[in-house]
Amino acid sequence: MTRQSKLIALVAYLLVLTVVMLGYRSNRAAKVKRLRAELARTTTEQNKKRTEEAEVVRLTHLIPAASNTPAFMESLYRCAKESGLKQHEAVTETAAGNVSARPGGADTGTVAKHRIKVSAIGNFRNFAEYLRLVQNIERFNRIIEFKLAPDSGQLRGTITVELYSLPVKNGK
Repeated sequence: MTRQSKLIALVAYLLVLTVVMLGYRSNRAAKVKRLRAELARTTTEQNKKRTEEAEVVRLTHLIPAASNTPAFMESLYRCAKESGLKQHEAVTETAAGNVSARPGGADTGTVAKHRIKVSAIGNFRNFAEYLRLVQNIERFNRIIEFKLAPDSGQLRGTITVELYSLPVKNGK
């Protein structure tokens, strides 16, 4: 081989090598771009699932599967103590009703209602503070009845509070 043919072979080899390297880099860049897009999609899905899990936890605190009435009654007594109500008494009503979770829906399950009747003595400010504290309890509750009547310089009040719980399905 002459020197000129060696030079031509070397240049041809370098050109082929350059084309192969450019193809490799181009292919690698496309793979990296695809992997980054997949990573971003996976990260977005993970964040969405974390958000959904946090929402499920929050909703479970609001409307839990178990009624846990004793813990709620303890919260009511704590609220009464903090608000300054006197002779606070909370009793559960035995008739727990069920309502449709989604009216008009088919096979929706039910939401169980649990009623608690509260009676107490105090002044108007005590009752107002008590209602504020009850409304701020983390668990969802609804005051369905509230009556105040004068009683020897104080107010005697009766309050009916409803709690809700969701049934747990064994199939899940």
